[in-house]
Amino acid sequence: MSYLEDSRENSDPAHDPVRPGEQWFFYWKTSAALWESRILQFPKSDIIFIPLYWGFHAESAAEWDFGKIHSERDLLRLSQLMTQHGRRFCWILPLSPAPFFPNGGVPAFAARTMSLSQDGIHLAALDREHNLNKLLTFFEPKVFSAFSQFLKSFVSFLSEQKVEAPVWGAEFFYLEENRKVSYFTDASVAFEHGFSRYFRQKFPEGTGAPADPGPLKHEFTREVAGLFRETAEAFLSTYWMGRQEVIVLGGSPRDCIQRALPAGKSQLSYARELVKLHTHDEWLSSALLSRGEKRDLLPVILSEHFGPREAEEKYLFQKPRTELTEEYSPYGVVEVYTDNDSFRKQGLLGFLDDHYKSLYTQKPDFSFSNEWVLGSQHKIKVFQGSKQTRVHLGQILKLFLMGHRVLLDLQDLPAELEKKLHIFFIENNIRSQTVNFVTPTSIYELGDGRLVTFEGRRLVGKPEQRSFWQHIFKYFTLTQPEVSMDEDVLSFWKIRGASAHELSYLDVRRVNFYNPTSYKKHVTIHTKNHFAFLRAVDPLRATAKSVSQGVEIELLPNGKITLDFGHYEEVAR
Repeated sequence: MSYLEDSRENSDPAHDPVRPGEQWFFYWKTSAALWESRILQFPKSDIIFIPLYWGFHAESAAEWDFGKIHSERDLLRLSQLMTQHGRRFCWILPLSPAPFFPNGGVPAFAARTMSLSQDGIHLAALDREHNLNKLLTFFEPKVFSAFSQFLKSFVSFLSEQKVEAPVWGAEFFYLEENRKVSYFTDASVAFEHGFSRYFRQKFPEGTGAPADPGPLKHEFTREVAGLFRETAEAFLSTYWMGRQEVIVLGGSPRDCIQRALPAGKSQLSYARELVKLHTHDEWLSSALLSRGEKRDLLPVILSEHFGPREAEEKYLFQKPRTELTEEYSPYGVVEVYTDNDSFRKQGLLGFLDDHYKSLYTQKPDFSFSNEWVLGSQHKIKVFQGSKQTRVHLGQILKLFLMGHRVLLDLQDLPAELEKKLHIFFIENNIRSQTVNFVTPTSIYELGDGRLVTFEGRRLVGKPEQRSFWQHIFKYFTLTQPEVSMDEDVLSFWKIRGASAHELSYLDVRRVNFYNPTSYKKHVTIHTKNHFAFLRAVDPLRATAKSVSQGVEIELLPNGKITLDFGHYEEVAR
């Protein structure tokens, strides 16, 4: 099969297999003679990301070609074209099977065993031309050997040709039943053979072996994935920027079947996934989606909320925005730090979905940095005690001292850290207000800082849990318009500083509404006493009108509208 497209040029990036989205450039999808024209179709300000189809460069098991044999492998010419036309670019090195490459990227000489999902399904994905790409496991010893050989040759090429572009490693994931699954995860015979050796090394006498091998298999998987990452970092050295996790839309085993059917996967399903990715602060690739799949509101949402500026921040070409300027930036009011469903069981995430949809993010952990501290001053931060170390607890307490608002679930907080917490309050002469509503709750105040501790396990299964969260968030007095809307309507909030002719406002908040369904939808925004409706922007099959309590919106099928609100006063404490 040839993976080169025909010679017809396509100026629309949404429909171009060489430029499949998110500023990616699939150099192997077209003739090298067409690279220049395709590069010039990118906006000059955009960074171009070049995924390395490493198996494509294998001439044999011992020889790697970067243009001496085949022109479509000529990465020197590609990099020179980028430089010649003043384009910034970086390489994306796959650290896992990638669904948009044949064999997942594995070269033919190392392709032996297909990856197997935990459900026993051979992993494969449909690309945007609906070719079926089988995914080969990375647990085959030959694959690691080939990967190492490629890295050695690629680094030599970069060094000899003085190509200065940075390299990001990428591990690719798909969404399955609201959880992300790495393409690295495997249950094939190759994996089981490797795990058997790992198991015997851990328990040579067989004593002390766990009854359930599941956690040990997960540990083995992450160790092997870490080996690929560490090897790449060691070889690439000064070129190496770090590792990114990329969720591939339409890339799950279920998606493969749905997308092969005439009806395909619904636009509403894709839209819901985008909201999930936005909530979890995840990055994505829409490279698998065809022209017919990337239609209606989907390309609009991708360009407006996963566009060039967001990509630059994700890949560290731009610093995260910590101060308000006249440029809109993403806005949220709550950050939840968890990697399990505890806060779902306690009712917190359900409450946030109902009252602060798209205004909260959920992340597995936090990185304590000056940029993060400054940029998230206005956000309520929610932490699990069971996930804390001595260092992390110290950072949480520092946030409180710096005027942040913090919620800490004391469930399973180690006794040593609980003692440290009590000593901190005594040493700083901070007294608490304690109430026992559903769960024992303590409130600590110091200047602008607020720290609320509670016993999360007491909330599980209690009908009063919603009332508890209502009281907590009422105490924090978040200044934000309330929105009433159908669960299938999508919303995204942004914020900017007030301009010279808007000095009566503290800031301006923008909300985008999208209706990806085939039904008419209504939205009501209650502005309270702190917001003024300024304008409606770019309505498409949508109308907005001012009413006494705020703004009412009507969204027809595939309708969208953007509204701006001036924030003109803070709530007095």
